[in-house]
Amino acid sequence: MTWNNIQLFYIGYKVSIMPYLIQGYPNSEARYNCDVRLEKCSTLLPHSPSKMPGSTLELTRYIPPFLKSFLHHTTPCYIQKLPVDLWIDEIFIHLTIEDVICLRRVNKTLFLITHEPIIWKRFLVRLSIPIPPLRPSLRWSLDLTSFQIEQLVAKAICADDNWRRLSPKLSYTRVVFAFYEVLEMKLLPGGQYMVASVKDTASRRFYICIFCLDHPDPNFPPLARLPLPTKAFNIEARFLPWHEGRPGIMIMYSQRTPEDGHLRGYDLSELSARPEVDPPYPLRHDCLCTFVDMEALELLSDPSITRKSQAFRDRAAALPQPFQYVIHFVSNAPIEQPSLFESDGRPFAAVVQRPNEIVIMDLLTNQLSSIKCPRIPAFDNAHPTHCGNRQEHKIRAIRVLPKQNQVLVIRTLRLRKIDQHQDQHTMELHTLPDPGVLGVVSLPDDYALITNRNATSIHISDNYEPLIGPDHPFKHDPKARPPPLSIYVCGEELEGMEHFNIDPVLSYDGYWFYDLEWYVEQATVKDPKYGVRIIPGVHRALVYTVPCDDRSDMPKIKSLGRYFNTQYQRADYPYGHPPQGDLSVVRQRYLRPEHEHVPFRLNSNAFRNIAETGCSAITWDESTGRVCVATQKNLKFLIMDVKQTLAPDDRFAQWRRLQTMLNSEL
Repeated sequence: MTWNNIQLFYIGYKVSIMPYLIQGYPNSEARYNCDVRLEKCSTLLPHSPSKMPGSTLELTRYIPPFLKSFLHHTTPCYIQKLPVDLWIDEIFIHLTIEDVICLRRVNKTLFLITHEPIIWKRFLVRLSIPIPPLRPSLRWSLDLTSFQIEQLVAKAICADDNWRRLSPKLSYTRVVFAFYEVLEMKLLPGGQYMVASVKDTASRRFYICIFCLDHPDPNFPPLARLPLPTKAFNIEARFLPWHEGRPGIMIMYSQRTPEDGHLRGYDLSELSARPEVDPPYPLRHDCLCTFVDMEALELLSDPSITRKSQAFRDRAAALPQPFQYVIHFVSNAPIEQPSLFESDGRPFAAVVQRPNEIVIMDLLTNQLSSIKCPRIPAFDNAHPTHCGNRQEHKIRAIRVLPKQNQVLVIRTLRLRKIDQHQDQHTMELHTLPDPGVLGVVSLPDDYALITNRNATSIHISDNYEPLIGPDHPFKHDPKARPPPLSIYVCGEELEGMEHFNIDPVLSYDGYWFYDLEWYVEQATVKDPKYGVRIIPGVHRALVYTVPCDDRSDMPKIKSLGRYFNTQYQRADYPYGHPPQGDLSVVRQRYLRPEHEHVPFRLNSNAFRNIAETGCSAITWDESTGRVCVATQKNLKFLIMDVKQTLAPDDRFAQWRRLQTMLNSEL
């Protein structure tokens, strides 16, 4: 039986239906030609975003009643006559993600049904792997479309599978025009937003920019730009609430200016961001925090409005200034190791003020508190002949643990300055100071020693807990066992990278805390030719190698690889047996490989160019596996993803417009 195109008129609307919308079409490619055209008085209808109810969204709301009954009576397939609620609530709950994708390729009806948001919301809640965190401003019940939630599920599974493979790879790369030279950058969790420190080609103008990396326009400009008097470095960014619980991005950065205000012919932007650099004259060190409201970013990154349209310009002009200054901390000593964290719903920041002071800033009240880490007497008395008071104690890394009211500090004992061949490092736990109390001299509550390591850098894994919106699914249990803390000591030359692990311990009161008695040396990663560097995450880490003699700020990256914590033994990282956690979500998972570190397979010519010219900035997102790399004197940066992410096409916009009009008329 052959059907011609059908044109029906309903409440003043002209609905054109292609034949295979009614009959179904077996060819999977033909679905891209299926169309529903809706006209009102021969005039194009403006786009209107739809609101999604919290309960199961019926496909019948997209279709007029007469069209629904016509569809059921004319289709030759009896299974398509089943109510949509029966498909969603009784059939799809027993299927895996692969089954749903296979059903999508059958015909147009199943193609539309399998895009129901409630199906993918259920998959997301049942996943037991690290997932991309929901943006704190996102309303789970209303804002998420089927394509958004499906992308979250797909990104989480692709990133986790790629981390499990024996030969992982970053298969999709693209080059993004940044409009400026990127000096430093930081990806927000989820990989959608990126904060970058940039400058113009003449090195006269400096900015903090926020990019939307998932926008369908490949040349979409920065969403917001903050002019600065000089270069910003030590960029730190995190989703945090501010006044009245407003969700947004808290950005922390440092700057240097002459102490007396006179440059004396020197360009401070050419100085390295490393604190070991000797300045030509005394400098003032500034640490600033600024807040960007998520609502403004969501409106500006809306893919349904093109940036060249009048609607986009009107929307941007109606918004207030995106950047709001939070706090400005000034010191005559170098500031390093910036950190943002949340405690009891309040935003905080922490920095190290050399040589041995840790400053805690309350970002709601602008109240400061600090502790000074004195020299540990046990080490001064151990070898008084060699060490004495000449032994230098330097803070290399910190991580605030607000739930146990302590801060983990890694300090280096510079023994090489007193005729010793290798340094030593201490892991120390200090009690946080009371609010508003400055200069508290704090001996460590507990400490442990890492011996015989010469380190170029030391990193501590994050203990990030995603923000939970008022209607977000309960994906994070605050009483659950937290992940272990990882300490990465990157050695000099060919010494490789040492990984130390601190497991959480359950107290008698039922709370988890980190105890240095449970630290253990986990693994060693070495390369026979190059030095090993690392960018830590919560459960995973990104490892890259550089030439041993390259000590510049733009090293030539020779390889990228994945590294995971072997102590993270949840159901999603099984040991040689089938997974139990999300077996009903996906059919088959890769078992965890034997080796913790495996280099990625890279087929990108752009990355080869970076390996030859040097890397000025690199960042990555743990939940999606996305890696961003930039080079000096280049107005572009490279994005490397595990898989290509497709943008929604016009079919979904047509169905949303139809739904909005029918709901308003019926």
